[in-house]
Amino acid sequence: MVLVDYPHSSSESEEQEATKPTIKQGSGKRKAEHVEQEGQDFNRPKPSPPPLPSSFHSLYATNVRSSTTDDPSLHAGRTRQVPHVVGNWPSHIYLEWYPSKCCLATLDTAIQKAASALGPGQGDQRSNVHSFLHSELGVQLPLHISLSAPLVLKTEQRNLFQTSLESKLSQARIQPFTVEVSGLDWVANYVKTRFFLVLRLMKPESDELNRLLSICNATAQQFGLPCLYADSRDTPTSLRSHSETKTVREMTDKSDAFHISIAWTLNEPDDQSRQELIRLADDQLRALKVSFLLLKLKIGNAVINSPFAIGCDGDK
Repeated sequence: MVLVDYPHSSSESEEQEATKPTIKQGSGKRKAEHVEQEGQDFNRPKPSPPPLPSSFHSLYATNVRSSTTDDPSLHAGRTRQVPHVVGNWPSHIYLEWYPSKCCLATLDTAIQKAASALGPGQGDQRSNVHSFLHSELGVQLPLHISLSAPLVLKTEQRNLFQTSLESKLSQARIQPFTVEVSGLDWVANYVKTRFFLVLRLMKPESDELNRLLSICNATAQQFGLPCLYADSRDTPTSLRSHSETKTVREMTDKSDAFHISIAWTLNEPDDQSRQELIRLADDQLRALKVSFLLLKLKIGNAVINSPFAIGCDGDK
């Protein structure tokens, strides 16, 4: 006895065949064309995402310190200029630049040519030149213009230093500005343990670099810290005694000192290598323009952004 009357399999298949759409001749070609069009749409380049805000890069500006000892073998022979001391906060004031892909290609070519032009030394000179453009993992790194010497703040000085710097910057009413590249050069650090391949810079239209340097040096000297590119003539008049301000000359123009480091080496370049840089600074390199919208203050691993006065009339 049959409990359930199932439909016959053959009759079911016949009904399904009857309901199928009729495939006309040439439909396979149209289907292939449709798939091809979908493939073309899929391969079409998508628009680039908007650039990350500068505040995002500030979150990862420095690595977490994992050791209080200095091991040059872990850093291609580099040594730390500011020893680590508990309670001290290494600090720095600077302008930051993330070059575009086009600019990166121009800078990378300049680094390779400068490395090949180095004088005789130990081993392959090109392998001894280390680029600042990317990390060892291939991640793009920011470049910068220093506006302070390496500073060390005490814990209780951090907020006061930031407040003082931001107050002076606000009073100066400096607007966003652009700097042009004038050429290449090799520059040594203070103790001549490293030599940097740098971009020399032209003076911006409203002399913003010198004005910013004056602000940063005034803030550093207020806390008894060293000034950058400063000698006895460069102390801001607001920090001198009344009798001293009558005879002091105006602050010296430091436009020739400002630069952007793009690579470094432990081997001192000879005179011939330095002269070769004049030829290497081609029109493509000199066409580079760098725009700055804000000042950065790094205290330890924290980075504070101070935007320039957009829409205000700066001091001329």
